[in-house]
Amino acid sequence: MRSILLPGWGQLATEQRVLGNAMIVGTGLFTVGLLTAFLFVGPVGIAAQLADPDVLLGIVLVNFMVAVARLFSTTHAWHAGGGRKWAAAALLVALVAIPHVAIAWVGLETRDSLLTVFASGPPVAAAVPTTSTSTTTSTTTTTLFEIRPLSWVVGEGEYGADAIELPEVAPWRPFGEDRLNILLLGGDAGPGRPGLRTDTMIVASVDPVTGDAALFGIPRNFGGFTFSDGTPFTGLRLSHVYNWGIANPAAFAGIDPGASAVTDVIEHITAVDIDYFILVDLTGFGDLIDAFGGVTLDVPKPVDGPLYDPVTGGYEMVNIPAGVQVLDGDHALAYARARRGSSDYVRMGRQRCILASMVEQADLLSLVTSLPDLLEVVETHVTTDFPLELVPDLIRLAPRVSSDEIRLVGFDYTWSIGRTADGHHIPDVERIRSAVRETIENPETAIEHGVTTVGESCS
Repeated sequence: MRSILLPGWGQLATEQRVLGNAMIVGTGLFTVGLLTAFLFVGPVGIAAQLADPDVLLGIVLVNFMVAVARLFSTTHAWHAGGGRKWAAAALLVALVAIPHVAIAWVGLETRDSLLTVFASGPPVAAAVPTTSTSTTTSTTTTTLFEIRPLSWVVGEGEYGADAIELPEVAPWRPFGEDRLNILLLGGDAGPGRPGLRTDTMIVASVDPVTGDAALFGIPRNFGGFTFSDGTPFTGLRLSHVYNWGIANPAAFAGIDPGASAVTDVIEHITAVDIDYFILVDLTGFGDLIDAFGGVTLDVPKPVDGPLYDPVTGGYEMVNIPAGVQVLDGDHALAYARARRGSSDYVRMGRQRCILASMVEQADLLSLVTSLPDLLEVVETHVTTDFPLELVPDLIRLAPRVSSDEIRLVGFDYTWSIGRTADGHHIPDVERIRSAVRETIENPETAIEHGVTTVGESCS
């Protein structure tokens, strides 16, 4: 039993001093090495290293060698001490092996999830849809846009003119090639709903050096917009673009044509070159919150939201009372979806606050303790083109972002220049682009655009 706690201790007790001392010295050196790595690299650096599949495989192999050494030390000391009952030996082996088996399982499962979820190479930018049958050649997402005209063709109706023309607006990418821009998509699908609708669309823009961050909420009910080459979208509103991309895979490259289509439109509206997308279906979003043990929110006033049944598609209304409280995944999702007595735009604000609260409350301990549940949620409910080799950098970036200082901008119906024949608001692209640029470059003077921070809006 002594060798289970410290390899070599059992050998010393049975007068096997040379072997015992060698094992104790080896264990000491190994422990000192681990502590040194922890002190110099730090918990965030270690977490970043654990997102590398090669490192995980190395850990599994080292874990195997340590297990063999501990099994040898324990069984050798047991035998040298006169042990002869094989049932006792089997118990000792189990006590030694079980934690090493658990470490190997977690390491291999984590590695498999990383390889499954994240892209293994650089992503491919969305090709611009054309009227011809040829396929546009793809480039990487770091390529800047060409200057493209902004125009909408709107059918006749009670809401406005037949056509609306805007002048050309030069594209713009904040802070050159270094700022990280990720499109966060929340997909809603289920019984009675054809395809998947991206009811949540948020552009997260982060300066990797300073941690400066902003979230730009794009409403699902914008209409009358175009793709980046000026081709009008023939559907009703922005939340339908994803299904259009899925139905026209030849028009868009990448691992998910639907996400590529949405990316193309939002890049055009905001003039921000989006690097990657992350798509989470809303059921998975609730499961993700549950995996973290819930999310703490300061609800400003009572909200009635729909609690959906994922099997039947039916729902019941639940009340989310005012005040600080911890919501589980289902109730957080009801809070995010609620529109009774409010609007899509108010709902967008609640969604941004939930996202910011999750960022604030996530820490290394919660990630480690909830890892098995997180792995299952990610593999089942998340699609992304974020490269695997950049995941460690994303982990290192997280501590630099102050959640209270994240700036929030929600574009609502006031950011439109009219309506389509179907009554959907047409985005004022020039004004939206100007607001995005001002929010990132001059946040102190961007208050006129309705810019707030998480601390101001969600506390």
